[in-house]
Amino acid sequence: MIVAPEWLTERVEEAPTNFDPGVPHRLALESRMAWQALKRRLADGDELWAFANPPSTWRKLGRCSGYAVVRNGQVVESVVTMKR
Repeated sequence: MIVAPEWLTERVEEAPTNFDPGVPHRLALESRMAWQALKRRLADGDELWAFANPPSTWRKLGRCSGYAVVRNGQVVESVVTMKR
């Protein structure tokens, strides 16, 4: 998925945790594993950000969130961890 810079919500330093009882354990584990895979591929100076697409895109893309690698101010890689 191509992630627009304005979709970035917050810089992520720590592994995600999920305490929402409505999210199945498997999905929480997959989210953490995706985060860890992206983190391993970071180069010096890269940043890891959480993202969520805005409501104006939900009809076309669905409601998505995940993680993105930002390099020199550009999103260079992303992974969707939740799609509704």
